[in-house]
Amino acid sequence: MNSNSDGLTVEYILDIMIEQLQDGIWFLLVLKEAGKPLLKETLKDEVNRIYLEKGNNTSNLVTSRYILDRYTGRLEGAGLVNVEEIGKARLYSLSEFGYKFIDYVRNKKKLEKQ
Repeated sequence: MNSNSDGLTVEYILDIMIEQLQDGIWFLLVLKEAGKPLLKETLKDEVNRIYLEKGNNTSNLVTSRYILDRYTGRLEGAGLVNVEEIGKARLYSLSEFGYKFIDYVRNKKKLEKQ
């Protein structure tokens, strides 16, 4: 794909993001499925619901406000989500880059299965 003079490709950078994001991908999947902005607490509840529904563990992924803040901060810093503040409430939605990132992850997983 794209590279600069240092040999860094878009794929290389996205692969590093996958490694660093880890279980944060669940937040992106929930936001994509929702198709609308979600309040931070609603996002947490939906992530835990989907995470448990998919049989990943017997306990919630997000067990504290601290963990929720860490995940949302990472996603926001990476530009994967948009955040709109309304009073004290924060609404999270998937950014355009977030949609492209999810597509990249899905395509990569498909290729790995072949």
